[in-house]
Amino acid sequence: MLLLAAVVALPWFWGGVSLDAYRLAAAVIALAAGWALIRRGSAGLGLGRRTLWLLPAFLLGAFAFLQTVPLPRSWVAVLSPKAASIQASAFGPEGQGAARWLREIEDDARARVPEAASAAAGPAGAFDLGSEAPAPPRHFTLSLQPEATLERACWYVALLLAFILVSRRTANERRAGVYRATLFASFGLLAVVGILNHVTSPDRMLWIRAIPADTRPFGPYVNPSHFAGAMELAVPWLLGCGLGAWPHRSSADLKPAVRTLALLCAVVGAAAALLAASKMGAATIGVAAMVLIALAIRRGRGRLFLLAGTVSAALVLGAIALYGPLRGRVADFEAVYRVGEFPDVRGLAWSAGIRMAGDYVWTGSGFGAFSDLIAAYLPRGDSEAWLQLHNDYLEVYLAGGFVAAALVAWLALAYTARLARVVRSEFARGRGLPSLGLALGLLALAAHEAVDFNLQVPANALFFVVVAAIGVSPLAASAEGP
Repeated sequence: MLLLAAVVALPWFWGGVSLDAYRLAAAVIALAAGWALIRRGSAGLGLGRRTLWLLPAFLLGAFAFLQTVPLPRSWVAVLSPKAASIQASAFGPEGQGAARWLREIEDDARARVPEAASAAAGPAGAFDLGSEAPAPPRHFTLSLQPEATLERACWYVALLLAFILVSRRTANERRAGVYRATLFASFGLLAVVGILNHVTSPDRMLWIRAIPADTRPFGPYVNPSHFAGAMELAVPWLLGCGLGAWPHRSSADLKPAVRTLALLCAVVGAAAALLAASKMGAATIGVAAMVLIALAIRRGRGRLFLLAGTVSAALVLGAIALYGPLRGRVADFEAVYRVGEFPDVRGLAWSAGIRMAGDYVWTGSGFGAFSDLIAAYLPRGDSEAWLQLHNDYLEVYLAGGFVAAALVAWLALAYTARLARVVRSEFARGRGLPSLGLALGLLALAAHEAVDFNLQVPANALFFVVVAAIGVSPLAASAEGP
């Protein structure tokens, strides 16, 4: 209940982007994990030999915390020469006295502000340092923004706990049904509210908050592409469950009703993604839907009914795509990449990111440090503020270097292998479409990360982790036996 409450509530706090929102969610997740440990010990989280495949995930979290630990300057100079150089420039040579260090900072500040050069801050024309002046640090950190890195590392731990806890809990089919129903209801409510808000009051977030001039939110999300990201994750899974057999064996009489509701939510979710005008969202949802519908038709279950429903839904969604806001986004895209009317701003940032990557090869610049460093690599005169790179894969490399990239790749391969085993097993039992739909939803959002930063939005990151955990929980169930 604690975990599901965090998952369901977080999107409604503007996508969970504020510190208070995801800190509270992290605390609730930690409380849920702590309660499981108190009740059943390590078995409450399913920790044991079956979780060894998550080793790269644990190592990645440990590495993020290591980036915030003060290390000898010589170590940092070897592991990350650029980070050491920047900190040496800021803090001066090792062994420098406190008074001299602070005087140099004062002199540099006065030199940068000529009109203050003659200003006297004290009787001697200089600031009074006092007897407790701090000395320059004797150690450096791998992260150039250790406080931001620590914040991200703590949130990552909460996500990892959520994955472990959900994977353990949903190994029980009854509990898995509760998780699915809750998530489906949450996705459906987000889609309905997003559409109604967009149609009736597009200038206010959730009919409450005025929209800032430089944003275009959708529903409770600050960015419409991030709302579409949630739908990318949900729609293929909903569609797969609607087209295939619902695996909740104890209530077979409800299967038709559940499948119908899932199909309805899938259509509403796709419509909401189109109204959010996400080009990538429309493409990934469309491809996933075609794959699932083609497989369902091939199975021969209600083929005529399925074809009629598909055509009807396609006409409705096609009309939304042709006459809704997505049409303008596509026109802008064509102007950038075909006509050349506007500069490729995102491409400039990616080029700058690649140049930045050359300075932080092995251990990166620190998770959360990107926005403070990228400006030095942008072309002169570029005034665009880049808080994120709009490419999470490259940004992971910039933040953690080769170490983080290798661990993420290892984790992705291990997870993909387990998910593939689940999908094959479910197809062998004749109920593979729900698992395939879940896998396609994860793949859709993962593909979107090549041009966006959905997984840096706390609500979507938590959605992604929980759905991913449900996707591989059948392996835990089969390992335990009947």
